[in-house]
Amino acid sequence: MLEYRKKIVQEVAACICDRCQKRMEPDDHDSGWHERVSLSFRGGFGSIFGDGSEVSVDLCPQCVRDTLGAWLRITPSEPDGLTYQDRLRSEWDGREADRPRPPSGPAGGDDA
Repeated sequence: MLEYRKKIVQEVAACICDRCQKRMEPDDHDSGWHERVSLSFRGGFGSIFGDGSEVSVDLCPQCVRDTLGAWLRITPSEPDGLTYQDRLRSEWDGREADRPRPPSGPAGGDDA
C-alpha cells in the first residue's frame, strides 16, 4: 500500500528584470524567459559586497547584452552534434601520445 503526504512546492511564475523592470513569464515565449539571467551568491570573508551579504540580480536578455555584452563570449550554435563531436575528437587526437585515447570500437565490444 502506498502512503501519501502533502507537499507544498513553489515554482517561479515570473521574473522582473532588476534593470528595466520587464516582466518575464514562462508561457510568454517573447518575454525572454528562457534567456534571463539570475545571479545569486553570498559574499565571503573580506568581500567587497560585505562579509556574508547576499548578492543577487535578475536580468532580461536585453539588459544582459547592454550591461555585459562587451565581456560575453558568444559561440554560435553548430548545425548538428556531429560537427561538435568531430571537433572534440580532433582535439583529443592532438593530445600527447602518452595520454589515454577514447575507445574506437563499440562500447564493450571486442576488436576481434
